[in-house]
Amino acid sequence: MANDTDPPRLLITGAAGRLGTAVRRRLGPRYPHLRLTDIRPIPDPEAHAEVVQCDLADADAVRRLLEGIDAVVHFSGYPRESSWAHIMQSNMVPACNLWEAARVAGTQRIVFASSNHAVGFKRRDEPSDGTERSRPDSRYGIGHAFTENLASFYADKHGVRGFAMRVGTFVPEPADARTLSTWLSPDDLAQLVEVGLTADYHFEIVYGVSRNSRSWWDNRRAEALGYTPVDSADGWADRLKALTLHDALADARQGGTYVRDEFTADPSRLP
Repeated sequence: MANDTDPPRLLITGAAGRLGTAVRRRLGPRYPHLRLTDIRPIPDPEAHAEVVQCDLADADAVRRLLEGIDAVVHFSGYPRESSWAHIMQSNMVPACNLWEAARVAGTQRIVFASSNHAVGFKRRDEPSDGTERSRPDSRYGIGHAFTENLASFYADKHGVRGFAMRVGTFVPEPADARTLSTWLSPDDLAQLVEVGLTADYHFEIVYGVSRNSRSWWDNRRAEALGYTPVDSADGWADRLKALTLHDALADARQGGTYVRDEFTADPSRLP
């Protein structure tokens, strides 16, 4: 394992995906011992990186993957709603394998992408700062709420620090009224990951969101650890603020269309 003064030996999962690619391009040069993994081939990997193709649903392969690793940035997983079987096999089983392998390997911390859909049923006008109970809006959101609890357990039980980033909307630029509140830029994502890799904490849930004045989320917990976002969706407000869904349920809840999809309850009874 690395000495306290050395950069940690870092693993990035989901390194071929949008989040993984953005972060490794920005932070990779700072970590001389960098391991990248994905179930798919990784395009244009960093020259100094070790590349390991791995299915995180394979527990034995994950144990080998974590050998010698000090810290993990975990971006692997299916990024949208799907069936129970798919969410469990693609998101929940890999998370269990990863945290257990980290425990065995002596890995010190895991910084990971959770999702705003872990609390998607919360109203947009309700305070949200990462301390609220989960209110997932989908099977996808339940998978992220599960991983947050898994990380909390491994922090308490085994000392593996966990840093959950409830990512808002990670796109090149805001595209509608909702993203004026939820947008996260690539540079701000990379900065937040760096906070997770270097700050002193036990287990934290923060929001992955840029400096948007319309944000529903109080991110002072992230800011106290050193997060100072530099980008904002505000510059797109004049042309996007009218682009709502015109759906009373989806427009009132943080999860947007994920709340409305498959919804069969009486909306008037929803707290």
